[in-house]
Amino acid sequence: MEISTQITSAGLLVFLKGALDSLAEEKAKLQLKALFQFNRKYLFLDFSGVTEVTPTGLRNLLPYVQQVQQQKKELILFNIQENMHALITSSGFDSLVKVVDSLDSAIKYVDRKKGGGN
Repeated sequence: MEISTQITSAGLLVFLKGALDSLAEEKAKLQLKALFQFNRKYLFLDFSGVTEVTPTGLRNLLPYVQQVQQQKKELILFNIQENMHALITSSGFDSLVKVVDSLDSAIKYVDRKKGGGN
């Protein structure tokens, strides 16, 4: 799992590349921990480079999701392939994060939140 970031006016854009599984856990932990040094309310996770998601991989994200929520921030996932989206939905992970189809949709969602609408 490779993680790269880009700071935008809307929030922190995070590009994930590779498999999100048990083998990626240690590397992902270190890289995800570093994301919290950026003081951004919205964290956008781009799944377009993710080749596989396993239930264990999603469980490994839970501590970061909880940390994001504790800091009153929001995690927004987008560009998720259909088979991965099914796992995210069936596991209930989508109740912990916002899932949208594209970066454009994610930015529109944030703009609505900032404007006070839902």
